[in-house]
Amino acid sequence: MQLQQVLTKISLMAEQEMIPRGISAEGRIFSLGLIENNEATHGRVLDIVQGLKDHVGQPFDLHPWAFTFELSTLEQDGQVVPLRFLGIVEPHSARQIACSEFLLIGSRMRRLSKVYYEHGPDGTNVYIPGMTPDQIRDHTQSYPIAIAMLNTRGCNIDLKRAPSILNEKRKRAHKPMIPQHYDVNAQEYLAALKYSTESAANGGHHASPLPHIRRAHERIMSDGRRIWVRSSLVNVRSEGDIAFVERRRGYKK
Repeated sequence: MQLQQVLTKISLMAEQEMIPRGISAEGRIFSLGLIENNEATHGRVLDIVQGLKDHVGQPFDLHPWAFTFELSTLEQDGQVVPLRFLGIVEPHSARQIACSEFLLIGSRMRRLSKVYYEHGPDGTNVYIPGMTPDQIRDHTQSYPIAIAMLNTRGCNIDLKRAPSILNEKRKRAHKPMIPQHYDVNAQEYLAALKYSTESAANGGHHASPLPHIRRAHERIMSDGRRIWVRSSLVNVRSEGDIAFVERRRGYKK
């Protein structure tokens, strides 16, 4: 399923009250592009999210949002056409998050599971109804990759406005609107994450000119204050770029 079809699917789901209307109406949607199905990558991302502890920020405070991406399984099963996934994220509080996962096949949509996350001072706990802890560990989760990038400074995230002329035609034809969305460069982030892990394993140092991720950490200031420094992409673009979750604006439900 192409991205435009996914966006209209989200719009239709909102019209049918399957998901909160604000997701479509305000364009709280992130497109992560193509991601390779790699166990090591999933493990690295989970490690990043665990390291954020209770400092995980949500992109629109407590308002729900969505993300979509294509997953390439070429290396596993030789399938050329990637799988398309959709996640609907509903923050219940600053720490408690629910994510409904869907697989999109053609014009059909299959609900996979609803995953609950609790971000605490010791890391993130995950609960999936009907699954044992071992089954949860083996379950490929989609929310962590999205929230990890949105909490990292320097990630390339571009707003794509809704196509006004095309939407006018769709409105006259009584078709679902195409909402605005954000394009996120997942490939750039994952490449930096991979190098960071390999560099650390080989005794790398912070002076490396190659793109890598500087992990989130707590910093103790000279006056004794403790501040939280968010993850950031290094040697990619300006390190002064703020993380998406640091952009605070007013949002209506």
